[in-house]
Amino acid sequence: MRTLDRYLLRSFLFNYAAALFVMVSMYVVLDLFFNLDEFTENDRPFFTTLLDIADYYAFNVPFYFSQLSGVITLFAACFTLARLQWANETTAILASGVSLYRVAAPIVVAGFCMNVLLVADFEVIIPAIAPKLARSRDDVEETRVYDLWFVKDGNRVLSAQHFRPKPEPGEIRNLRVVELAGPRKQLAGAITAANATWDPAKHRWNLVSGRHYDLSGADNSSVKPTPVDFYESQLDPDQLVLRKMVAWTQFLSTSQLNKLVDQDETRRGMVDQIKHTRFTQPITNMILLLLGISFFMSRLPRESVLNQAVKAIGTCALLIMLAFAGQHMIGAVGSVFHVPIPAAFPAWIPIFLFGPLAVWLLDSVKT
Repeated sequence: MRTLDRYLLRSFLFNYAAALFVMVSMYVVLDLFFNLDEFTENDRPFFTTLLDIADYYAFNVPFYFSQLSGVITLFAACFTLARLQWANETTAILASGVSLYRVAAPIVVAGFCMNVLLVADFEVIIPAIAPKLARSRDDVEETRVYDLWFVKDGNRVLSAQHFRPKPEPGEIRNLRVVELAGPRKQLAGAITAANATWDPAKHRWNLVSGRHYDLSGADNSSVKPTPVDFYESQLDPDQLVLRKMVAWTQFLSTSQLNKLVDQDETRRGMVDQIKHTRFTQPITNMILLLLGISFFMSRLPRESVLNQAVKAIGTCALLIMLAFAGQHMIGAVGSVFHVPIPAAFPAWIPIFLFGPLAVWLLDSVKT
């Protein structure tokens, strides 16, 4: 590693930390500005509300990072190269015989490493704090009582009118479980209980007044229930809270998504789309990085830096909006007109748009 590489990496990391702090802070401030009333609607004491706000956003920072990572890397890289040009350091580097591609190489490598952090965020950090991400702003302490309707639990379907996740270990009242069997998912049995408490050590729900009905026979008119003390479940209280969210599958790791498909084949299309999006997002971020820095790989004097910045921001913002609109338009068209669209296609649209343009701009650099 040369002195120039260390100098560029130090500058990039400083700019990356600054961009990360500024963009995440702006995200939090804007979200708080529009949703402050949800934190204060329970008439809690002022300092308790402040603690709830800090607790809520502290756990949501990794999720915000997953949404902003590409833009953060882009701004850090562009600002690093723009500063070199503004201070006339690019002229000295070129005079020493170093190519502009060689100048950009350590920044591209650093951008790749930041995308490795994004993968770790998707696969490790977000799944670990998924129950915290599922909290609503007006229930940060998770004291709300939920209803559960037809929640799939392996080959069983769980319903309840009263589910309280906190205080631990979690409680369900009026539990109803329908057991299914066979390839056609026929009714095989049922479990009822007046009350159920989660047992984390044995990973099951301990039942009060539990009854099991065997409905697999030909004649179910005279079925007599048998007492049952527990219900072994794949869903703990945190996972039940997570299932209440519409987009809860986005918080699962790839291994958890694969298990979900094994349990419920009807979710395969949705899971495939999430997996393709996760695979293509680091690639899209790298293409966006190459697209942005191509505007600053110039031999022109520093007066052109502002013009280059406007062109870079305008081009990248336009393509991001086009890709975002294209992804949602394709999904809307497919659902309205019942057109079978491959799950991979919307996720690859940014690459189709960004890739050729980035290659053309990098090839046109005069170095």
